[in-house]
Amino acid sequence: MKKIFFVTLIIFQGLATTATAQEKYGFEVGVYGGVTDWKNRNFQVGPPQASPPIPLSFDYRTKPVFGGRVNLLSQGHWGGELSYSYQRNTATISRTSFTPVELKGGIHEFFYNTVLYPFRYHTTRVMPFATTGIGVAVYQLSDETRQRAADPKIYGLGNLQSFDKRFAFNYGGGVKFDVLSHLGVRVDFRHNFSDVPSYGLPKESSNPAQTVLPIQGKLQNYEGSVGVYIHFLK
Repeated sequence: MKKIFFVTLIIFQGLATTATAQEKYGFEVGVYGGVTDWKNRNFQVGPPQASPPIPLSFDYRTKPVFGGRVNLLSQGHWGGELSYSYQRNTATISRTSFTPVELKGGIHEFFYNTVLYPFRYHTTRVMPFATTGIGVAVYQLSDETRQRAADPKIYGLGNLQSFDKRFAFNYGGGVKFDVLSHLGVRVDFRHNFSDVPSYGLPKESSNPAQTVLPIQGKLQNYEGSVGVYIHFLK
């Protein structure tokens, strides 16, 4: 995670230096709200923990998301954007005919995105854009959830971590609309990916008594949002 933030800082500083050298640059600051639709992951717990294998499903719920963005823009076709978002959510591990395990908590996402404008920034009141970026998804569990997970009479999963940090990336696009000279509205769509959180549980173990969470691949969601922004140009 430290490497990701270090690279992000270098890229952001490079954009700032280039924009300053051109003497044409601007800042854009805004907040947004939206909805994320998470895709579930199916997996199996096999030998030595279970034989025959047990099919399970891991799923986050469709929930509101809120966040903010800071954008450093040249007057050309490119910009750089830092963003943070948060949502309260519950991860559910379910099995047919059994009571599901509900892991309540929240999700923090930090991203640096490169933004491409087909038309030069601020030369038109309607500005479509495409974007892609890298970052970190931090999956958080509540204290109550961790207590229930550790209790053998409830879930019996063992001691789970409060935070699970995973590499993430996204791509998407949207449209910005200048409403007033320094005020605008934007509509965004994102397809977000990250490694699947395990909250400290191993993916596999040779110990039959060890609880494992062998979920492979990427956890992904689709996010749509609407936000407002204030921009300052020089």
